[in-house]
Amino acid sequence: MLRINRLRIEINTVNGIYGIDEHFKDGLNFVSSIDNTCGKSSILAAIYYCLGFEQILGGVSGIGSKVLTSAFKNTIEDNGKSWSVTESGAYLEISNGLEVITVYRTIKTENKDNRLITVFYGEYNSLGNPEIQSEDFYVNIQNAATSSRGFHSFLENFLHLELPLVRTSDGIERKLYLQLIFSAMFIEQKHGWSDILSGMPIFGIRESKKRVLEYIIGLDTLKNEKEHERLNGIKTEIENEWKKLIQQIQATVYLNSCNIINLPIHPRVLSDKEYSRIVIFTETDLTIEARSEQLSAEYESLCQLKPRVTDNFEAISKELSETEATILDFEEKLKILTQKLFSLNQIINQLNSNIQLICADIRNNEDAARLQKFGSEHATEQISVNVCPTCKQQIQDNLLEANVCSGFMSIEENIRHLKAQKSMLVFSLNGRKNTRDEIRKQKQDYESRLLTLRRLAHTLRSDLYTTTDAEASEAIMLKKIEITQKIEQLSQLKNDLATFLESFRDLSDRWNTYLDQKSKLPKKGVSKSDIDKVELLKTYFINNLSRYHYSSLPSLAEIEISKESLLPTVDGFDMKFDSSASDGIRMIWAFTMALLQVSIKKDGNHPGVIIFDEPAQQSIVPEDMRSFIHSATEIGSKCQIIMAITLNSKELIQIINDLDSEKYHKISITEKAFKHFEI
Repeated sequence: MLRINRLRIEINTVNGIYGIDEHFKDGLNFVSSIDNTCGKSSILAAIYYCLGFEQILGGVSGIGSKVLTSAFKNTIEDNGKSWSVTESGAYLEISNGLEVITVYRTIKTENKDNRLITVFYGEYNSLGNPEIQSEDFYVNIQNAATSSRGFHSFLENFLHLELPLVRTSDGIERKLYLQLIFSAMFIEQKHGWSDILSGMPIFGIRESKKRVLEYIIGLDTLKNEKEHERLNGIKTEIENEWKKLIQQIQATVYLNSCNIINLPIHPRVLSDKEYSRIVIFTETDLTIEARSEQLSAEYESLCQLKPRVTDNFEAISKELSETEATILDFEEKLKILTQKLFSLNQIINQLNSNIQLICADIRNNEDAARLQKFGSEHATEQISVNVCPTCKQQIQDNLLEANVCSGFMSIEENIRHLKAQKSMLVFSLNGRKNTRDEIRKQKQDYESRLLTLRRLAHTLRSDLYTTTDAEASEAIMLKKIEITQKIEQLSQLKNDLATFLESFRDLSDRWNTYLDQKSKLPKKGVSKSDIDKVELLKTYFINNLSRYHYSSLPSLAEIEISKESLLPTVDGFDMKFDSSASDGIRMIWAFTMALLQVSIKKDGNHPGVIIFDEPAQQSIVPEDMRSFIHSATEIGSKCQIIMAITLNSKELIQIINDLDSEKYHKISITEKAFKHFEI
């Protein structure tokens, strides 16, 4: 919470110090005067300035003391004399309900930049005590909202606010600035009364008004959106890791001339049964275990053979014939696969070329349609000379001619037709690419196996034509080596599969957690609690309007709080369009008060302070001001409302005089706000 306890403005001249020193209390505070231009707005502006909220007064260009009147910086009028301002500054004593600090900010000085703010850790009256510590902070420059030396970062912590990170128009995340939040409760005179939140500075925050309202009444919407973004990031991360794992498994399996079945291509929660169904088959359509046993048996049988060539001549001769036949078969298959790949690559290149041409045609037609829509004569030039913009053929404009070609399409129809063609071509292209990938894998497998067969054939020939009768068979030794290597490869492949399955288990568990967290989010991003708060905001708002005698609508039941903007609407349109000028003021009263009421009722994030600068705008009738002021007093000590008001009618004076003196505090300004301080 924020409470403004005291404001002291010091304006130094050669004639002494001028300024104001006033206390504020909980509940309703009036800063009143009989006439306008007495300095009430200047007092409120000094509060904004001390808090670093001058953008609320003057937008981005109003940073620093530019938003303050000349009395702060140039001259002070006193009894017909003008005194030049030599130096000036302001002290603001504030509280968070537990601690009290005093903020000092220079306005005009020679040796201090007014972007420097000094915080004294104590009440103003204690500043003369040397034991009171102080710190300097900076404001209204980069990082003032995030750095430990930034004043708004300090103020956020002091007020026990937890500002959310929100998206900016350039896509990055920044804090929801304090200036934006307080623009919903500090209604200044020049800009604040034109519409709800009209005094909000422009800081590039996306949907800034909605974000502020969500924060003030404590909606879960922003938190849910953040959670959706976080979960979407987790989902994308798991999907990418899952896809990468699939690719690693397939590459490893195909490298070993094997195939894998029942591989879960997309992320899902896997059961033990599904893990057991993921099986690798070797080139002989056997499992790893079965193939390993088969190879071991082959190895044992080779060990039983006599090692000399002469002892196995017939067997070697027969095996050579079979091996050469297999080689010829593989070479023929490789030739067919190579031809298929060549054809596929040509088709893929042609499809890519066609897609590029169609994309160019789509752009040309869209440009022509856009220019035609804007009224360009050049865009319709080709059509006007009876030329189709796509096929460039002549278009007959006489329906009675015999050779007329019917059914010419408009530009919009052309665009739809071209986009449909593009979709068809892209679908065909993706299918051809998938087929090409499969053929490449088959080709690599045949090439690997062919290399092994050729090496075996070479060894068998060497055995057959050996000249040494006692020489050992090279083929038997080669087979033993290859079998041993193959068994080791299969063993390693089995270990790799076990590792891959563990990775699947980890991703499956993470996917399960993601689905569980996703299921707990509101289906449409709006929780039951949020719906209740928005309904309560609507109820308070309508009740306030009724109390303030809003009359621009035949029935207040037509009013809704927009789900998209959280602002009041009628029939889907901004409510201000149906409101008279005076009812526009009542609408701002009602909505500003309703935000505070909802926050109090639902434990929202409203700091509990509101400032109204001259709320009696647009000739508001006294009876409505009475209702408005009474509603402000009823909230009582739960908040602080500061209202600058010009008591230029007997009715207004009577309204305040009729109030219970315990329920308000009045600061009366006579003549000018800034007076000479008596020493």
